[in-house]
Amino acid sequence: MDRRSTLKKITALTALGMVGSDLLSAGQLERQNRLLEKNRPTPLYFFTKALQWLPLSDVAKVTQDLGFTGVDLPVRSNGFFDIDEIKTKLPSVVRDCANLGMEIPVLTTDMTLAKHGNWEEFLKTLAGEGILNYRMGYLPFTSKHIMGELKSLNGQMKPIADLHARYGVCGQYQNHAGNRIGGSVWEIYHLLDGINPDHVGIQFDLRHATVEGYQSYENVFHLVSDQIRSFDLKDFVWGKNPRGTGEVPINVLFGEGNVNFRLLLEHPRYNHPTMPKIIHAEYDLGGAEHGRKDPTMDAKQILATIAKDVTAYHQLMS
Repeated sequence: MDRRSTLKKITALTALGMVGSDLLSAGQLERQNRLLEKNRPTPLYFFTKALQWLPLSDVAKVTQDLGFTGVDLPVRSNGFFDIDEIKTKLPSVVRDCANLGMEIPVLTTDMTLAKHGNWEEFLKTLAGEGILNYRMGYLPFTSKHIMGELKSLNGQMKPIADLHARYGVCGQYQNHAGNRIGGSVWEIYHLLDGINPDHVGIQFDLRHATVEGYQSYENVFHLVSDQIRSFDLKDFVWGKNPRGTGEVPINVLFGEGNVNFRLLLEHPRYNHPTMPKIIHAEYDLGGAEHGRKDPTMDAKQILATIAKDVTAYHQLMS
């Protein structure tokens, strides 16, 4: 069955509530549910960028059928919808998750100090829907005066953190390999210096920390562990750069790469019962891993591949 036919079938089955059970075999569903129940109450979210080819109304059910307890929803210009649509489109997702007995969703946004001005309205909307956690957008360096910029931005972040405290919402800044602020975890440490992490904390990504600090990732993890309010989970190996010389990180399925997840499992911060753990599927899924709405990989294959991450995660946890 080609992708177009499969998507038509998804749409037809949605009304019958059969999306997840049709695309995953009975054995897969039973195995995922058994593992899920065994490992509760740990919240396990899925970053649904890789499901943007689905109708928004199907996302919660498909995510649950894959074995996750919560949805991490991209709410940004290249997500399911943008910030300016949040009041009209977010409530239905929150309601879908509640009806299924799932966790309150977390969001991934492009909210930054520079890009969006109406923070109070944004936070008021999140609080009204019961959203407790979301990821902020990335900030660029605009000069070579690294510490000066971080100090200035820290001053701008403090009143934003006070707004978060007023509405009971925790914003989180993710460390992400590259030259933006947060490529090095130390940069976030300075960016958020003196800020209560319950208001603005860190979404810690061990994959990216390992890429940027291959022999020092443990140091930065312990440096910021008290500031962490959610964890991103993904894996990689080093491979030949297809565009030139040298090696680059290549994303692989959970547990098949170089990331030392035992570092997290042995830490009390990771094992806190309400701490969001968010699996990212960033390996090849025919473009779905980049948020494409028309991936070249068959829908069943996409979901079956993601389901392997859930199985591997629970095997690691057991």
